[in-house]
Order: sequence, then structure tokens, then C-alpha cells
Amino acid sequence: MNKFFLGVVVFLLVSSMVASQAVIPDNVYQKVDSAIAGRAIPELNAVLAESSSASWYPRLESYVLKKTRQLVIQNDLETAKGASLALIDNNLDNREAVDLYQSITVAMEVQARTAEKQAEQAKLSEFKQKATETKIKQEAAKTYKTVTNTVTGKKVYLDQDFNNHYSTYTWDLMLGLANVGYLIDPEGSRARYGVEGNASLFWHGENFSAGVDAIGDIMLLAISGDPGVDWSAGGLVSVSSNAVGKYLELRGGYATFTYMYGSDDYEPFRFNTPLVGLGFRDVLLGKSTRFRMAVDYYPGYLSSDDILLALGGNLLLSFVLADMQDFDVHIQTGVRDTALLLDSGLKNDLKFVLAIGVANYE
Repeated sequence: MNKFFLGVVVFLLVSSMVASQAVIPDNVYQKVDSAIAGRAIPELNAVLAESSSASWYPRLESYVLKKTRQLVIQNDLETAKGASLALIDNNLDNREAVDLYQSITVAMEVQARTAEKQAEQAKLSEFKQKATETKIKQEAAKTYKTVTNTVTGKKVYLDQDFNNHYSTYTWDLMLGLANVGYLIDPEGSRARYGVEGNASLFWHGENFSAGVDAIGDIMLLAISGDPGVDWSAGGLVSVSSNAVGKYLELRGGYATFTYMYGSDDYEPFRFNTPLVGLGFRDVLLGKSTRFRMAVDYYPGYLSSDDILLALGGNLLLSFVLADMQDFDVHIQTGVRDTALLLDSGLKNDLKFVLAIGVANYE
């Protein structure tokens, strides 16, 4: 019986001694935890190298593998890769460490490809965003007027219907020194040369614009056909609403036309009439070119016995020739036309205009 108790005591003593030799010291745990927390792989490698000959080293490897897997779960693949590589450097036969290292390497490659795709998608999204913003600005430029604040330098967009003239009044004064006309007449067509003058003054408000036009021309020299002086003159009042369209104008006034004045062979032909019409005024093409056109109806023919219908129209372009301080020097060119449908046929007076003058359309 005494031998039995003595054997149990000896067994317990030997077991405790073996167990004490297989226990990892606390300071080693602390060094491993500190190295992994600080992502200091060289320090972890040194702890493993110092402990590689200890009897508890396999348990230390298992502990480091556990901490490495936790790093993978936390998506800290770089530190996990270094920790698994440190295990392999100190024990090439650690199959678990090798498998974990290979898995981490594959995961990092996939992560890198994913990041690259995300970066490409981000660049593509940025490009699409810039393209969209550019398109929006282009559309805004069609719908709105860009105005730059001279103090801050920032651009703002104003509705196109907003009055965009800097000054309240705009005006022009033109003198045409190279007008060529061609008159189709039942009694004989002829080409002529002459001069003209035209002027306008307009007031621009927040909601509408209004102004007057005056024009006169005289065709003195017959290039072909029977000689005779032709002249015309007119005055108009025009109104445009910014809400309807600031370039669209309603016009009305009075005009007079005389043909073959001073001819020894023909009686002068005179036609006086009120007029009403629609037109477009000062449409900006580019930075310095302006376009205007109008179609007029001459109801004065209703009181005439030999005129069945009377219409008129014009299409003009003006270009800035020189930019002065208070006004610009312009060249104006285009056509004016008057069509009278007579009992005897069509009388059509087409004139090509080339004029120079001064204007302030700002």
C-alpha cells in the first residue's frame, strides 16, 4: 500500500516537471503580442529564432498561427503575410504556416486586382462626371447667359430672356456707299447704283425693349435699262418682349416708294403705305457678328386699284471693324427687297447693301 502511494507521488512530481518545461513563459507571450500589435515582423522573427530550440516551441508556433489568422480576419494581410513567413523561416516543416502563407499571397493578389479595377472604375466615373458637367454647362450656355462678376471673378448663369445689354440704350448709324439694285418690272428690268442711310435707337428694360428705325435710299445711276431715279424712305417703331423672345420684334410704321422719278419716257410710280411686320434683331453670331431680318406687310395696296399685294423684307449682317472706347465701327451687308404684285405683273426691287458706320450694341 505504501509502495502505491509512493508511486503516485513520484508520478505527480515527474508530470509537474514535464508540464513546467512545456509552458511558454509569459515574457515570450508579451514579446509576440507586442511585435504583432506593432506590426514589427523583424522583432517577431527574433523571438521565434530565440525560442526555436525550446520544448514549448510547437505551442508557440500554434499561438502565432492563431494570431496570424486573426490578422487575416481583420484584413491586415501584409502583417499576416510577414508573420507566416517568419514561422516558415524558423521551421520549414511547418506545413500549416506554408499553406497559410500561400493563401494570404493569393488573397493579396486578388485584393490588388480588385483595387486596380476599383481605381479604373473611379477614373471612369470621374471622366463620366466631367463629361456630364461639360454637357450641362454646354446646355446651360444654350439656355442661359454667362455673366462674370468683375469683383469675384465667378461666373453666373442668367436666363436668356434676361436683358443682357450693359447700357439702357443701344444705337447705330450706317451709311451705304455701295448699294446695287436690280428692279424687275413689267415695263423693263434694270440695274442701278445708289446710296442709303439708316439709323436706330432702342431702349432696353428688364421685361421688354422698344425703339425706332429710320431708313432712306436713293438709286441715282442706271447701270442698265432706262434711266430714272428711284428712292424710298421709311420709319418704324419696334417692340420686343423678353418673356416671349428678346430677339423677336413686332414692328410697325410707314414707308414710301418712288420709281422712275425724272424720266422723260415714263410717269413716276409712287406707293405710300403703312407697314406691319415681324423680325429678329441683333442676334449675336459668335463674338462680333450680329444678324437681323424682317418680313413686312404693306396694307396700303388695299387702297390702290392696280396693286394686288405688297410685301417687303430684309436680311442684314453687321461685323465689328474696330472696337473704340464708346462705340464700335461696323460694316453692314445684306439685302433688302420690296415686292409689288401689279395687275400687269410683278415689280420686285432687290437691293444689295454694303454700308459702314458706328454703333453701340452693348
